[in-house]
Amino acid sequence: MEPRKKYKVALWVMLLVGLGSCQNTTGYTAYQSISKEGMSTSPYVFDVSDFAFETKPYNLYVRLRNDNSYPFTNIFLLCSLKAGNEFVFQDTLEYAMAAPDGTWLGKGFTEVKESKLWWKEGVEMPSDQPLLIEISQAMRNNGTASGVAMLKGIVSVGVSVEGQE
Repeated sequence: MEPRKKYKVALWVMLLVGLGSCQNTTGYTAYQSISKEGMSTSPYVFDVSDFAFETKPYNLYVRLRNDNSYPFTNIFLLCSLKAGNEFVFQDTLEYAMAAPDGTWLGKGFTEVKESKLWWKEGVEMPSDQPLLIEISQAMRNNGTASGVAMLKGIVSVGVSVEGQE
């Protein structure tokens, strides 16, 4: 192999090793894709049992990806952490999805925006198994008692469990 080609290969290897070392290994992140029909009211379940949590506090985040077809400026979510068959905690959360001028919140260069939404701080993860996180939407149209069965515009839903620093 010629010296210039060796230099390029070595540079690529160093770049890949460098990028790999930047990953956060102190937590768990997972996503589930949402069908084209929309986000249902049934819970999206994340089994975090396989992750080896240390005995330290963690922060929990909900991650949402939405596109321009999302019809609301906010979202209501039901989020729970279950250890075994018992609820550790369950919350009803509201998040803003758009600024007052109508621009989407979140990060992204295309029409899909990703939002990392704070859920809980300083959680000691229980050791009971299975350890499940459940997230479901609880949106309603103004003036109606029943909820939105299929919420359009949410592309994927996810969770992050990150160690406190």
